[in-house]
Order: sequence, then C-alpha cells, then structure tokens
Amino acid sequence: MRILVFLLFIHGSALAQAFVAETGDIYLGESKGNYYGILSVKSGVLKKSELIEIYSNNGFKYLARITKIKNLDTKQELNELKAGQDGFVDFYTADESKSYDDAIRKGYKIYPKGFNPDVTTLHSAESKRADFVSMLDGKPFKATVTYKGATFWRKGVKNFAYNKPYLLLQFASIQSPDNRVMSIQVFNPKESPSKYSVRDMEVNFSGAVDGKKENTTIYGFVNGKADTDFILEITKWHRETDTKAIISGKIYGELREVKILGVPKKLNRLENGSFENIEVEIMNTQPDVHEMMKTKN
Repeated sequence: MRILVFLLFIHGSALAQAFVAETGDIYLGESKGNYYGILSVKSGVLKKSELIEIYSNNGFKYLARITKIKNLDTKQELNELKAGQDGFVDFYTADESKSYDDAIRKGYKIYPKGFNPDVTTLHSAESKRADFVSMLDGKPFKATVTYKGATFWRKGVKNFAYNKPYLLLQFASIQSPDNRVMSIQVFNPKESPSKYSVRDMEVNFSGAVDGKKENTTIYGFVNGKADTDFILEITKWHRETDTKAIISGKIYGELREVKILGVPKKLNRLENGSFENIEVEIMNTQPDVHEMMKTKN
C-alpha cells in the first residue's frame, strides 16, 4: 500500500509539472473574466481546457481555464501547444470569488494548477530589456514592443486608419502594475530617416499606473489634431528585406488628456524617449479590417 501511495504521489507530481509557459501580450475580453492573447510554451505541453495558474511578478496568482488555442499565423484551432511554440489563446478566470485588480501582463509565468512555484524566481520578468525608455513626467518609463506592435502597411488597411499607408509603433509598460500602452500611427511614412509632428500621426496613450481598470486614463490626439507639440523622429531605417526593416528613433513632447466631459487640463510630458533596432514587419498587401476581425473570431 505504501508503494502504491508513493507511486501515485510521484505520478501526481509529474502531472503537476506538465508544462511551463509565459504570457505575451494579453488583452481584456468583452465578457466577465475573459482574456485573450499570446502564450509561449517553454517546456512540456499546454492543452486546451487546461486549468492553469498565472503568476504575476510579485507572486499574485490567477486561476484560469483555457477555452481556445489558435495558430498565430493560420488562425487554425489547435488542441495543444508544445515546447517552443507560441499560440493565440482565449481563457477565462476560474475563481469568481477573487477580485483580479492586477492586470495580466506580458512576461508572467504559467503553470498547471497546484504547481506552487518558488515565487522568488518570478521577479526575473521585471528585468526584461526595455525596447523604449523615456522620462515621463519626470519619472523613468520603460516599455516593450507589443505583438505586431511594429508594423508598416505599405498599402494601408481597408476601412481603417483612413485607408492610408501607415506605420504602427506600440509600446506597453513593463513596470508592473503599470499597464499603460502607447500606440503611435504615422500616416504616409517614409522608408528613410524622417521627423514627424502632430499633423502626421495619431497617438493613444492609455491605461492605469496602478493597473486598475477604474483608474484608466487616456492621453493623445486623433487625425493629426492637437494643441501640443509631439515629435516622433526616425533616426534609422534599414530595409533588410521586402518584408522587414530595422529602425531606431526618438519620441518626445506633450500629450493632453482626453476627456468625454469637461475641459482636459492634464498633460503627460515625455522627455528623452528613445528606441533602438526595433524590427518592423512590412505588409505589402491591403487587408480589410472587417475580414481581419472575422479571422480573429
């Protein structure tokens, strides 16, 4: 009997260590407790319907269940992801008794339910190299490029961004719990070093410093209309192939708060913002945004 119990214990421990994964860019879904985004499997096999535990850098634990896995490129539905694979995953938080105030962010570790990792090892994600660094209102701000967050549509996208060719640069904070994301769209960009002002772009800088949804703020402007100075300067544009470029640049200036009611008075001031050797994916087709949304769903 003792041998049987021992074997069951060993077998259960092996099952509890079936995989280790990590979050990529994660987004909040429309229904309660729903999230979707990129997961990367580091070891083992992650299966659909798996009950998982997601650990933040400070040891906060989310219990969730995976409901859908898709191939990143083909969007084909999958039953599992193996070590070394990335996938687009839908999941729901499974513990309704908990209040998940912290945002689920890029770089969080994922284990099977009941694995109980050493939380002291989780802080390594916070040392992730920043793609973008700046001083924001006098304090350091560090961010990383999001998934597909450095893309140039040579022919634009139908029914989106005025159908113009545009460059997207999107940086998400890596300073937990700060979940702010800066999205910059440059219209009719040049494939060479250039300087862009407000009239050339749109900017949305939104999220919450404390990661709480109720404290979300939005700064920026649309369609080249702003009463503040804001500059994106591409200092390097190296075209490696017809579908890939490496760029470096600077971002600085002021962004005014966006408010539905009342007069916006607050400003975000970025100083000495810079990014180096960001890989930009170049799209040579003109997709339709409506078809892209259908593919996602």
